[in-house]
Amino acid sequence: MANPLSMYVPIDQDPQIQEKVADLAKHFVDFVKEGLTDSQIVHYAKLVLIPNPPDKGGTQAILLSTEFDEGMRQYLRVFWEQPGINMAIQGIANIAAEGYKPDPPITDLDSFQNYIESVNLEANLYEAYPDTVKQIKAKKS
Repeated sequence: MANPLSMYVPIDQDPQIQEKVADLAKHFVDFVKEGLTDSQIVHYAKLVLIPNPPDKGGTQAILLSTEFDEGMRQYLRVFWEQPGINMAIQGIANIAAEGYKPDPPITDLDSFQNYIESVNLEANLYEAYPDTVKQIKAKKS
């Protein structure tokens, strides 16, 4: 059974931060691919930039949406232990708007998990199949 993560983080509107957002989005898959593949529990992961109104331009928020096997805490441990994923999440936390920055700062696994859970939106997930990533890969071998 898959579980969802819908991490929604409004971001700072400073022009330099806006440039960092574009760069993060451009390289997101490069940062996380190896770690998510090695975890063998992630079905899908995408980073969505939520735009500001057209008259303002730029990015209002980031939505990191993933579907994964196992429970949330085990999954977030994978995020913490994989350098590329951890770097991407820390990057998102660093560009967050006031009120969405980690408090206390992220220094260990617990503060990392607490931060992500604090910006995770409630979501219901429909799944068309009950197989885990490992089961799917085993069937293809």
